[in-house]
Amino acid sequence: MKKIISIFSALLILFLSSCGGGSDNERPIYNTDSIVGDWSFSPNCEEYILGVDTIFLANELPDTISIFSNADNTLSIDAGENTLNASIDAEGDFYIRYQSFRAYLDLGIISDTATIYLTGDGTFSSDSSANMNLTFSEPNLPGQIDCTVSLSKLD
Repeated sequence: MKKIISIFSALLILFLSSCGGGSDNERPIYNTDSIVGDWSFSPNCEEYILGVDTIFLANELPDTISIFSNADNTLSIDAGENTLNASIDAEGDFYIRYQSFRAYLDLGIISDTATIYLTGDGTFSSDSSANMNLTFSEPNLPGQIDCTVSLSKLD
């Protein structure tokens, strides 16, 4: 009987060790090496009407951005004078958490740089093509400005 229990125990241990338990440290990550660099930034934003003025936010956004990655599943996006932080999953989908963004706004009588807020998401469809959806808002103003952005990697 002891031999049967010993053989069964050895087989059970062998089976369990071959299955592996996995851990968070083993989760797949997106290889960001190929997407690091400069990208053309082509926004298409809704117009925002504020009284008698209209904000054309797409005119105030940069023509190019730079993407960096300092850690697994983390992106840093330099957009003009702004640096955005994003997380990316193994499939190339990324999420930009709610954060501040400085933008120049020309409202006719008053033109100045203002702090607004944005959140967004997007996906890298290849090493040289991506898209993102951004939502800009300002807590003291009603509504928001939604933008779709096409990204193309510059050589």
